Amino acid sequence: MRVNRRTLYEVLATMSLTVAAVGGILAGAGAVLQQVISVAAATLCAFVFLVPGLYFLAYARRLRSRDLALAHAAAYAITRGTLEVGDLAAELSVSGEVATRILQTAVREGHLRGRFDERGRFVAEPSGPEPGGRTP
Repeated sequence: MRVNRRTLYEVLATMSLTVAAVGGILAGAGAVLQQVISVAAATLCAFVFLVPGLYFLAYARRLRSRDLALAHAAAYAITRGTLEVGDLAAELSVSGEVATRILQTAVREGHLRGRFDERGRFVAEPSGPEPGGRTP
């Protein structure tokens, strides 16, 4: 079973931020009850969980953006069929080397099926069922 990294980081962010919020609520309750040590402990707890929670949330958003970019590159390659890497590089405003790595990553992570031919072009394979009615 393969765990989606983005989902994992979203769950970690939710859990960390929830604990930080509970710590903040406890700090507020301690302040109302004038319990200085309780306020300090709850504030420290909230801060300790807030920082990683924000990091996990930002990382999950970066992964979401990355997945969208890979899906865009895959859709572009599929509509072209046979794609010069330079065309994708121009579409994404990146170098040819980066465009090649994007296509390789899209294939490796299952966004796209295809191969590079002997001329360096990318040939996308249709993502539908195989001939004979079987699905891959």
